[in-house]
Amino acid sequence: MTKTAKTSKKTPNNKAQNKKTKLTSVRIEHKPYPATINKRLHQIRFNMNENKIDAAFISYLPNIRYLTNYSGSWAYMLITTDEIYFFTDDRYEEQIITELYDLNNMRVHITRDVWKYIEDLKILETVKNIGIEQDHLSYAEATDIKSKMNLIGVRLKPLSDLVDLYTQAKAPEELECIKKSCNIAEEIFEYILDVIRPGITELDIAIEIDYQARLHGSEGTPFDTIVTSGERGALVHGQPSHKKIKKGDIVLMDFGCKINGFCSDISRTVCCGKPKTEQKKIYKLLYNAMSTAIEEARPGMKGDYLDNVARKIIKDAGYGDYFKHSLGHGIGLICHERPTITFRLQDQIIHEDTVLAIEPGIYIPKQFGMRVEDNALIGHTKNTKLTNAPEELIQV
Repeated sequence: MTKTAKTSKKTPNNKAQNKKTKLTSVRIEHKPYPATINKRLHQIRFNMNENKIDAAFISYLPNIRYLTNYSGSWAYMLITTDEIYFFTDDRYEEQIITELYDLNNMRVHITRDVWKYIEDLKILETVKNIGIEQDHLSYAEATDIKSKMNLIGVRLKPLSDLVDLYTQAKAPEELECIKKSCNIAEEIFEYILDVIRPGITELDIAIEIDYQARLHGSEGTPFDTIVTSGERGALVHGQPSHKKIKKGDIVLMDFGCKINGFCSDISRTVCCGKPKTEQKKIYKLLYNAMSTAIEEARPGMKGDYLDNVARKIIKDAGYGDYFKHSLGHGIGLICHERPTITFRLQDQIIHEDTVLAIEPGIYIPKQFGMRVEDNALIGHTKNTKLTNAPEELIQV
């Protein structure tokens, strides 16, 4: 089944580019979309009504993908009270045929000059106020859009969380991708245990992790793989170096995978050789803090409260000064999404069907660093761990 969508496609001819936008058509395959998409669109339009705007201009590519399934690197969306306009250029004309969801009342347009296209077709003729994603636009971009809106008499309204709030809850289809990504990450960890040995470098381990991720079906890595060891482990986000692993080193690895754009993010800590008593104690402390936080998380809970659940366990054990970062974050198309689980923010709310990465860590200067991180799905009455870190510090 196919759907014809109105499009605008410019020709290379300069004279043609100066003429009014020409309408053509493109065939879009019928691609059913998850019910969650309708819910997101309804929530966005409710937000529009609450903020008294007639249209929402979406420029952040992950948000566009959350709504349309489009994975290209250039696109915009305009959402009005009863229609959706999708814009991309001719580089992606073939790609959108198979990728785009067949959303109700969505018009697909091929153009390299979105604002001229909008002006020529008088799409904003009845629009008085338009909202933009202020968290995802540079000052230059926002200023440019404002100048264009001033020319046609439309008021610009910068908004926070125009879309982001409504993409935290994941559709079942999206959750399946995250679960597959988590499974691959766990398989890689099991493999890499046989790779770690005295004499191998941190960089060697990181390269092998990335290589195995590709071999296992990952599209790549959602962030630069972290591998640190020994004293370098105290670098919270240290990059892998040419330092060789020594016997007795604590080795910290933080990595993830991607399936259909959806991420996993795990941290694993092992000891090359026999660990010391304090090292085993600290690892167990981190595991308990992480597990307790995952168990305690609930829809509607604030992120700062959950952060305190784990932070108190670590503080009460005497290591509070060595836990230097937030407890965790959401996971989706972006590895670090909302909600941010931190004592520093009081406005982060955990939603049902959100996937969280919970990652308490302890970093002791001149000695070592440890982090234990699992991914978990927050359910209505029960949370589900999607990854399972070892309960005890592993010796390799």
